[in-house]
Amino acid sequence: MVLHHEQSTSFPRCQGVAQQAPSRGFFRKAAALLFPFLLLASFFVSSAALGQQRSFTVGVLEDFPKLHMGENGQPSGILGELLTEVAKEEGWVLRAVPCAWQDCLQALQDGRIDLLPDVARNHDRELRYDFHQLPALHSWSQIYGRDDGSIHSVLDLQNKRVAVLAASIQLDYLKSMASSFGIHANLLEVDQFETGFQMVANGQADAVVANYHFGELHAQAYRLVATSVIFQPIQMYYATGKGRHRHLLNAIDKHLAAWQADPGSRYFNILQRWGKPAPSPHLPAWLWWALSALGTLLLGALGIATLLKTQVARQTRHLQASEAKLNTILDSVDAHIYIKDRQLKYRYGNRKVCEFFGLDLPDLIGRSDDQLIQHEGLAETRLSELRVITHGERVAQEEDVTLENGSARTYFSIKIPLRNNKGAIESLCGISTDVTEHKAARLAAHQLAFYDTLTKLPNRRLLLERMEQAIDAIRRGTGFASVLFIDLDHFKRINDSSSHATGDTLLCDAAQRLKNEVCNQSTIARLGGDEFVILLERLGRTQQEAARTAMNIAESVRGALAQPFLIDGQDYLCGASIGVTLIQPDGKSAADVLREADTAMSRSKESGRNQVAFYETRMQTDLQERLTLERELAQAIGTDQFQLYIQAQYDMSHTIVGAELLARWHHPTLGPVSPSRFIPVAEDTGLILRIGDWVLQQACQIIKRLEQAGELYPLSINVSPRQFRQADFVTRVREILQETGAPPERLIFEVTEGILIEDLQGAADRMIELAGIGIRFSIDDFGTGYSNLSYLKRLPLYELKIDKCFVHDTQHGADNAAIVELILAVARKLKLHVVAEGVETQTQADFLIAQRCDAMQGYLFARPAPIAQWLARHPA
Repeated sequence: MVLHHEQSTSFPRCQGVAQQAPSRGFFRKAAALLFPFLLLASFFVSSAALGQQRSFTVGVLEDFPKLHMGENGQPSGILGELLTEVAKEEGWVLRAVPCAWQDCLQALQDGRIDLLPDVARNHDRELRYDFHQLPALHSWSQIYGRDDGSIHSVLDLQNKRVAVLAASIQLDYLKSMASSFGIHANLLEVDQFETGFQMVANGQADAVVANYHFGELHAQAYRLVATSVIFQPIQMYYATGKGRHRHLLNAIDKHLAAWQADPGSRYFNILQRWGKPAPSPHLPAWLWWALSALGTLLLGALGIATLLKTQVARQTRHLQASEAKLNTILDSVDAHIYIKDRQLKYRYGNRKVCEFFGLDLPDLIGRSDDQLIQHEGLAETRLSELRVITHGERVAQEEDVTLENGSARTYFSIKIPLRNNKGAIESLCGISTDVTEHKAARLAAHQLAFYDTLTKLPNRRLLLERMEQAIDAIRRGTGFASVLFIDLDHFKRINDSSSHATGDTLLCDAAQRLKNEVCNQSTIARLGGDEFVILLERLGRTQQEAARTAMNIAESVRGALAQPFLIDGQDYLCGASIGVTLIQPDGKSAADVLREADTAMSRSKESGRNQVAFYETRMQTDLQERLTLERELAQAIGTDQFQLYIQAQYDMSHTIVGAELLARWHHPTLGPVSPSRFIPVAEDTGLILRIGDWVLQQACQIIKRLEQAGELYPLSINVSPRQFRQADFVTRVREILQETGAPPERLIFEVTEGILIEDLQGAADRMIELAGIGIRFSIDDFGTGYSNLSYLKRLPLYELKIDKCFVHDTQHGADNAAIVELILAVARKLKLHVVAEGVETQTQADFLIAQRCDAMQGYLFARPAPIAQWLARHPA
């Protein structure tokens, strides 16, 4: 728009007007007389201005009523007219350039336009553009949609198509808000507001975002309504390119400051005109004088009324916006928020409350809980609310509600009194949050932390806590308590031979039997595997009384667990080894007491299982010695401390027909350690695997040495159950035979009947595989274990070894003599070789020779000798 004076051709026309009849009116005549002088003055002013006028390019986008292109090709709307007024004051020439929003911003940054109205400030834009200081216009964003009531809050935008201006602050804010509320809204970017409103009207979108000024003027035309979702109050500015035209912005600030301080300025006139447009009436001439007089009288009142009206309208809009924002917030909160009067009838409820009762807010108002729902906790809820109304208390509590469909929910409610300006309680405000899932998760976490997942019994952590509490009570003089450490016998055998499901069932049944045997005040815990612990409290005032009671309960528990467990129609015998210790006021910790009970249980197992052992101090000493033995045994294997001894086997003519290799340990301080002492330790710790591997390698090397000396009798070595069950045992035997070159038919593996009890079929398969490469097998200590002799036909056996307990009593006991005769008869029938162990007297030897025993081994013929001494007879 070019600011200029009218051409001089209008001068005669003005003269003509001045020469008209007086009936045109006094003011018309006065204007005609003064006009030439005013025109002359304005000419000089205009000439001076034209000497300094500058031209600026203004970007104009369609954002009616804030900004649009006027019919004369110049900026129009609120911001357009304000800029035109500033241009008039400053003598600027404005050239309007229409552009879309993104194009406008890019052109401003590139310098293709000098000034752009209607720009909101943010951090990113302040890096690219310059802004003046005083906002030119205040606005906010609002969502508009069809009149179907589908959008009440931000949460209702879930899966909705929302049209929003591209590259706008509204777009960035909506993305952030959708992310914060965890909702998915399909944001459709448009180049101008009209496009978005048209898309909603045509069904291509569900809602559109616009500023308040545009939306209020255009929503009705597109048959859209304003929703209650209002956000992002913003201030609108004029912007220039970074580092360009700062004087333009300074001039704008100067005029805005002056106009905004004057309620009757052109600034407020423009806002009023574009806020509520109204046609100007054309008055007849005869009413001019009357209206002029009335205007003079009412001018002051009109200015005041206009100012008050503007302020009231502004405050009304602010209140409406605040109320809408508050409703949006309250409806978006995932909690029941409500207000009740003194009769406990609803005066307000947010969206969650209305959804809970299935009512709209108008239908909820004036009704009480007992009119809407029935549940068991209703009376308790009413009492707590009366405490708030009557006594002004703040109530915070959990409330359980059972719905009509039978589902139970738990709410955590906080209720506070609301007072009027005189301090009297007139209502209550409540916030109830559904904590059902949270409470279930908390309970599940507690169960995982403190209870065994299989048996639902307390775990080690909870047991130790309760033991510490019991210890504290005992120190205060409440008497004695006791701990029972229970380990199920043969559980691993049942678990491995049947199935883990069977094992789990047995553990659960055992836990139930423990519950049946002790009182509810006791703590029954599962430590893991097949280990249980019972904490017995308040057993008596004296140590003797407490110990007697604890032992009686332990025997009762042992008896209960010794009974068969019926699982899937099959009986399983298990039994239990139980260790008992007392908790005394002697300063021991829970871990110390538990260790004592465990030690006593271990002694019970060593004594033959299925027994009850009471903890004694010397047990701890034995345990320490055992731990020391374990450590030193691990260090001894493979050193000179560990040696092989050999004991020959003789036939009836006193000829060597075989020999057995025996491991011996010579401790540097303890001296010779009996195999009966270190072999069980090796079995329990797994060291037996190292010992067995070492013995096998040594045996193969010894066979080669004896072979070179011409001694071709076989060597027997003991194979432990743990070594035999190793998955790679057969592979390892093959490797050692290949490394040493020893003939496998010269090796005899002595195994116990215990291997057959654990897994007969598995043992048979492994023995058959080893027999296939030439290894022969002998059953050691035959007659002392497995009562079912049918395995003799199923296994690839070469030899039976009669246990020395039968051999020793042949000369005095007819029964043992009969057993030996029976074994020899069975062996001959099955064509098995027989070796009798522990032959120490000539009488025993004569008896065996008379019964045609194949071989004899014992002190009568030869004691075990170091292998080095034996081989020295035949130097390599």
